[in-house]
Amino acid sequence: MKIRFIISSFVFILMLFQLPSFANAEKFIVIDPGHGGSFTGTAGYSGNKTGFYEKVGTLKIGLKLREELKGTDIKVFMTRSTDRDFANDQKEDLIERTKIANQYVKGNNNNSLFISIHHNAYPYSTLVRGYETYYYSKASAWDAEYPPDPIQVGFESESRRLANTVHPLVLKETGLQDKGIHNDQAFYVIRNTQMPSVLVELGYMSNPSEESLIKTSRFQNDAAESLAKAAINFFKVFEVKDEKGKVIKQFTSRDEAINYAKKLSNVTVFDKDKQKTIYDSINKRYEVFVKGKDTVKAFTELSDAIQYADDQKNAKVMDQKTGTVEWSNYLDRPYQIQDEKGSSQGNYYELSQAKKAADSMKNMKIIKRSTGDILWTNISGVEITKSVDVSSLSGIDRFETAVKTSMEIYPNGFKDNKAEKTVILTDGFGYADALSVGPLAAQLGNAPILLTRTSALDPFAEDEIKRLKADKVILIGGPNAISPSVETKVKKLGVAVERIGGEDRYETNLMINKKLDKDLKGVFVANGYSYADALASAPIASSANWSILLSDKDGLSDQALDYLEGKQTKVLGGEAVMSPTIERQLSDLNGASSVERLAGDDRYETLAAIVSEFRNEMKSDTVLLSIGKDFPDALVSSSLSVKSGAPLILVNDDLNSSVQDVLWEYGMDNRVTSLLTIGGRVEEQAKNQVLNRLY
Repeated sequence: MKIRFIISSFVFILMLFQLPSFANAEKFIVIDPGHGGSFTGTAGYSGNKTGFYEKVGTLKIGLKLREELKGTDIKVFMTRSTDRDFANDQKEDLIERTKIANQYVKGNNNNSLFISIHHNAYPYSTLVRGYETYYYSKASAWDAEYPPDPIQVGFESESRRLANTVHPLVLKETGLQDKGIHNDQAFYVIRNTQMPSVLVELGYMSNPSEESLIKTSRFQNDAAESLAKAAINFFKVFEVKDEKGKVIKQFTSRDEAINYAKKLSNVTVFDKDKQKTIYDSINKRYEVFVKGKDTVKAFTELSDAIQYADDQKNAKVMDQKTGTVEWSNYLDRPYQIQDEKGSSQGNYYELSQAKKAADSMKNMKIIKRSTGDILWTNISGVEITKSVDVSSLSGIDRFETAVKTSMEIYPNGFKDNKAEKTVILTDGFGYADALSVGPLAAQLGNAPILLTRTSALDPFAEDEIKRLKADKVILIGGPNAISPSVETKVKKLGVAVERIGGEDRYETNLMINKKLDKDLKGVFVANGYSYADALASAPIASSANWSILLSDKDGLSDQALDYLEGKQTKVLGGEAVMSPTIERQLSDLNGASSVERLAGDDRYETLAAIVSEFRNEMKSDTVLLSIGKDFPDALVSSSLSVKSGAPLILVNDDLNSSVQDVLWEYGMDNRVTSLLTIGGRVEEQAKNQVLNRLY
C-alpha cells in the first residue's frame, strides 16, 4: 500500500499563472498520470532492471485516455503529458501538481472531474494483486495532520459517485481482481483537488504476472477505454437545483427529474451531459398574456402555457427567450409557406418560425397573407417583393441626435420659398418645458426641435441653425432652462429670437398651447412630472392637430380648466399618475362624453392604448423607434412623425406585449418598408421584435 504525505503550503510557481482559467459551463476532465520525472513511483517486480517504472505505465494510460476522449465534448487537461516532475521535493511536487489541476477547472468546478492514475505495489509479497479505486471522505479519512480542501469536502458525494462509476467499468474491461472502493485514505491529490476526484490503482506491479499485463498495449488500451467510458457516463445525470444553484436531487432519467422538479417551486433541472438547463421554474420561459393586460402567468413548459392560455379569452403565449409568439387564440398567423403552385404549407405567427420550417423544404416561398408580398423564397426565378429597411439616426450624444433628426427632415436645409423657417430650441437636460412643443413645431411649418445646454449654446445646434438657414429661433422655457447668454449667442447668428417661458412648466405649457390654431380636434391631458405619457402622445398630437396640456396629478388648475373648456380630452395614464379627480373636473366642465382615459399598467401599456386609439390617424410605410426610459431622443422625433405620418414606438429592453399587438395591427394595415431608430440605445432584441411585426 502507498503511504500518505504530510503536506505544507507552497507558493504558486510562475507556470501556474500561465495556465488558463475557465468560467464557462463545459465538461472538463483533468487526467493525472501519477509520479513523473525524478519521482518514479514503484519499480515493481522488474522496474529496476527494465526501466518500466510506475511513472511509465501511468503516462501511457493517461495519453491513451486523452485520445479516447478526443472525439467527445469533454475538454481534456493533463497535469503532465511527458516524463516530468513539478518540484525538487516530493511533497512540493504533489502540491504543485494539485494546484495546476485546480487552476485548469477554476470557475467550472461543478462540471469537472479528476482521475489520478497509479499502479500499486506490496513490498512483503509478490502474490498480492488486483484493482482499487479511492475517493476522499472526511468522515472516514480525517486526520488533523492531513486537512482536506473544503471544496473537495463539499464534493464528497460526487467523488463517491465518480468512484462507483469508474470501478465496475475498469473491472469489466481489464479483468483485474476486485479489491474494492475505498474512502479511508487521505492521498493528497484526492483530498485537495477542487472537483469530484478519484485515484485508481490499476494493478500491482510487485506481482510479476500483473506487472507483465500492465506493460501490454492491450491492457493500457482497455484501462484507458474504461476510464473514458466512466468519464462520459459520469456526466449523464440530471440535477434538480434550487434558486441558489444547490443540487437538491440527482436523476439518471430526464423525465423523472422534470416530474420531480414540477412538484417544487423555484428550481431548475440541469442536463449535465448536454450542459444546459432543460426546466426552469425560477426564470419561467413562456408567459401568457391577455390582450390589454400585463403578464397573467408564466410557465416553464410551452405545453403547460398553451393549456392555460386556451381557457382565457384573447390570450397569447410568448417565448421570452426569443421574443416570439408561440400560440394565440386571437392573433392571426400572418405568414404562410406556399409551394410553387401557391398551395399553403402552413401558417405561422412569426416570420422566423416560417423561415425555419421552410428552410428544410424545397421550392417554397413565404408570403405575407394580408398583402401577398413574398418575404422569402428558395424557388429559382422567384424574387422577394418586400423588405424592411432598418436605419438609425444616432449621434455621439442627445444634441447631435437631435441635429441628425433635423437633417433627416431637411437634408438640404430650408427651401428658399418655405413660409416658416423656424427652429425650436429647448433644454437638452430638462423635459418639463418641451413636452408639449411638438404640436407648435408642426404648425410652424414642421419646425425641427433642437437641444441645447442651459448655460451655453450647444455647437451641434448652432451649426444646424446655420445649415438650415433659419430666420427665427423659438426658445422654450425661462432663463433657468435656457440662459440669457444662450439667447444672446442665438441672436448673434442673425436670426429673430422669441422666448416662450413662464414661471413654471405649467405656465410655459399654457403659453405654448395658446399659440396653437383655435380649431384643434382635442387635447391630451398628461402628468407634467412624468414625461412618458406626454412623449407617447406628442407625435400623434403633432400629426392629428391635438394639443398637450400638462397637469399636476391631483387636479387641474383654474387656468387649465379655462383652456380646456369646450374641448374633447383624453386623459393619459392610470390613476397613479392622473387621479380620478381630473376626469370628474373634465366631465363637469364639458360633459362625460367629452372625456376618455387612455391608460395601461405602465408607460408602454399607455402608449399602446394611445396608438391603438389613433391608428387611423397614423398611416405610413415607416415606423419610428426610440427608447422609453429617457426623453431627449423621443422628444425631437415628433417632427419626423409629421413628415412621414409614422407612429413613434417606445421600447424598454424588449417589446411590451400590448405594444406588440398594436404593431401587429399596424403591420397588417400598412405596407411598412422602413424602420427608423432615433438614438442609439435601443436593444437589438427589442428592435428585432418590432421589425418582426412589420414584415
